[in-house]
Amino acid sequence: MAIFRRKTRVTDDPRPAIARFWAWWTEHRDDVLAAFEEKRSDDLIELLRPPVAAIDPSLNWEVSPSAAKRFMLVVSSGGKAELRGLAERWMLAAPDDPEVEFAPVRRADPALFDSVVMKVDDYDIELRELVAGTRVDPQRSRLDVVIHHPLFPLLDKEHRLSVAFHGLDAALGEDEAERWIGEVEVAADPPLDAIPVSMLGTVVDQLRPSDDVWALLRGSGRKGPIVALVRRPLDRVERPLADTHVALVLDYPPGSDGMPPDDSLLDDAEQLVQQVIAELGGEGPQVVHVGRVTGEGKIVVHLYVDGLEVDPAPVGAVLQQWTHGTAAVQSRPDPGWKAVAPLLR
Repeated sequence: MAIFRRKTRVTDDPRPAIARFWAWWTEHRDDVLAAFEEKRSDDLIELLRPPVAAIDPSLNWEVSPSAAKRFMLVVSSGGKAELRGLAERWMLAAPDDPEVEFAPVRRADPALFDSVVMKVDDYDIELRELVAGTRVDPQRSRLDVVIHHPLFPLLDKEHRLSVAFHGLDAALGEDEAERWIGEVEVAADPPLDAIPVSMLGTVVDQLRPSDDVWALLRGSGRKGPIVALVRRPLDRVERPLADTHVALVLDYPPGSDGMPPDDSLLDDAEQLVQQVIAELGGEGPQVVHVGRVTGEGKIVVHLYVDGLEVDPAPVGAVLQQWTHGTAAVQSRPDPGWKAVAPLLR
């Protein structure tokens, strides 16, 4: 029997607010660009802060030169996972402007290491002096880093981290930094075998696999073993529009250890999952298959979809084909992918 649990719709559709921003931009574009070129930072803030905040007060923004066009306007999540999709939707709605490039993240810009000096507590922090010790975590496909600057002994931890993340964004870009950087530590003393932070892109390139693989993870639940099959590499920033978690919960008659009695049941589950994905429109930017968790008489399949474009209600009809027990689909907004965070660590 298949049960559909009504979807909790995203209550605040951001598209009207985004449309109002672009209507405002059409009227004030020239004023913004003039304020930037003339270095009138107060006027720039007065112009851009209200319309960006009207989309969401936590969004970050900046105007800068562009390598592709004359200017670049970035409106980004500022590292807030729950806002990454919003910034992406803002960019996708942008007009075609011959002079202005629009971006939802800060992009890598190695030239910043030669030109940027951050003012922190009256100290001049040159980005080019940032170095990092690195450690690759192959299981998570992450690069853990310890970052040092000669002036870090004079700064508190909060300011050290601010400088460190500024350097990571310059070296890798916001999305790549979130995708590949694991633990970030800041140190008053230089780590052993340190390399310039500007070279981290070369290290990250060595982590990129040529194809997706499926990792098998094992653990223990309250009633027996738990086995997870999870796609690697996979990260939320790769699918910013997939902001709604869809869980397929498939019951089965468990063996003595709570696991399926034979592999044929898992084969049936996989065939069903592929039919569900096809019903949702197929894998892509709007539909993502993260993996499944099996144990204690249940298979829980984790999917993410674009909550504004994909309705999972028809999935209930597909789940009626599950003959091993009850089947249900549950969905809720989860732009930060919190529901699967333990599987992605």
